[in-house]
Amino acid sequence: MAQSRSPFDRSPLGGIGGLLIGLVFLYVLFKFVGWFFSILWWAAPIIFIASLIIDHKVFLGYIGSIKRLFQKNWIMGLAGGILSFVLFPIVAAYLLGMALFKKKLRERAVEMDEQVNGKWTEFEEVPEEPLELEIPYEELPPEPEPLARKDNKGTDYDELFD
Repeated sequence: MAQSRSPFDRSPLGGIGGLLIGLVFLYVLFKFVGWFFSILWWAAPIIFIASLIIDHKVFLGYIGSIKRLFQKNWIMGLAGGILSFVLFPIVAAYLLGMALFKKKLRERAVEMDEQVNGKWTEFEEVPEEPLELEIPYEELPPEPEPLARKDNKGTDYDELFD
């Protein structure tokens, strides 16, 4: 039978080792996040311009949401505007993500429309005057005369229609 060990019988360095590994992990994580945000800060103007080129309506919608927030509660609207300015790299990345997402949705909608309704053909203007085609013309022979019915005197079929 196995005996359970008391938590006080363990080595005191075991907890410190786990704590040190956790601290090293958090240090590396914060360094990575800091590095990522420094690159994002320098790339934010390019990202913002790219989002405007892809779909400017996303930016207008974001400004409209800040405006509506300001109209509802001016303190929250002011805080949202200030945070949008301070966290500009995150806002620019968000706008780029939304612009790409909406572009993909539009492309998918066009693709689904083509699957359902078929693809449109290119418009071609047809000239008004008829085309002069040199096609040999052969006159067809006349249709044969229909055969005359034979009188069958023995049947009463013809009397039904009189």
